[in-house]
Amino acid sequence: SLPITRGVPQGSVIGPILFILFTNDLPKYLHEYGQTMMYADDTALLVTEKQTNRLEISSFVTFNMAKQYCHQNYLILNENKTQQLNFRNRTAELPGLPDLELKSEAKYLGVTIDNKLTWTSHVDQLCGKLNTSLYALKRTKSSSDLETAKIAYYSLFESHIRYGLIVWGNLSARNVQRILVLQKKAVRTLLGLNPYDTCRG
Repeated sequence: SLPITRGVPQGSVIGPILFILFTNDLPKYLHEYGQTMMYADDTALLVTEKQTNRLEISSFVTFNMAKQYCHQNYLILNENKTQQLNFRNRTAELPGLPDLELKSEAKYLGVTIDNKLTWTSHVDQLCGKLNTSLYALKRTKSSSDLETAKIAYYSLFESHIRYGLIVWGNLSARNVQRILVLQKKAVRTLLGLNPYDTCRG
């Protein structure tokens, strides 16, 4: 066995704070190449260029500078979890970086982002969560009073809708309707209404 001379204890209370302090110079290190967005140990690199060839070069340089930063600071980059997502107009074809998976969508901080910003994949996952929450809400309402059921609604149902809404909320009418249908079901459950009763007013 070898002694551990650096690192932060996994699962500890102070671990995330120490990690943030340790890596807080990464945005400054990369600022000439791209924008760095960090939350705890989740990092996203945003590279923008008007020309395709310049974007390809800038993306390659930025990613390799990030890998160099990790190497210099004895950090291990998990390349299995590192993905590339290209946002582009209809005509531009952007190649992927070497040894990096090019995806049409990726999840960042619980929000699924697709390369066309339709948010349909995110709504797919959201509706799955809302259906699960709706079942729990029905169970709660059947065995408790309205006030308890309202608490369950806000904590188990509406919290999913509100999470990241400022990012993904600019939806197509179809995706808005998918969420609205489930929300109306939740309101009818709270009020003890039949499936076709109006839940307005």
